[in-house]
Amino acid sequence: MLAASSVEIRKVNKFYGPPFHALKDVNLSILPGKVTCLIGPSGSGKSTLLRCINFLEEYDSGEISIDGQMIGYVSPPGGRKMPGSKLREMRRSIGMVFQQFNLWPHMTALQNVAEG
Repeated sequence: MLAASSVEIRKVNKFYGPPFHALKDVNLSILPGKVTCLIGPSGSGKSTLLRCINFLEEYDSGEISIDGQMIGYVSPPGGRKMPGSKLREMRRSIGMVFQQFNLWPHMTALQNVAEG
């Protein structure tokens, strides 16, 4: 029996104006308990995808779900967005460390995350 994905990303697209297609039909399934790395050159969309997973950035089409719950929208993208209270509740269960994270050099990564 296959385990259900914790994070499911299907055909996600994100545009910044007409000329720049930041995410193009991205598909990704992450199983519970697995560590997944996004690796690529600068400007390839890694941070944009992470921001879309937490709905800090709106995506233009496709679907992102965590544990079966659609992220950011009540109906598919282009439809009705989640109310702010629901977004805040959802974000409480999603942890992120940003590129400009300003860690304390005298602490371990775990200590820095616990402090934040």
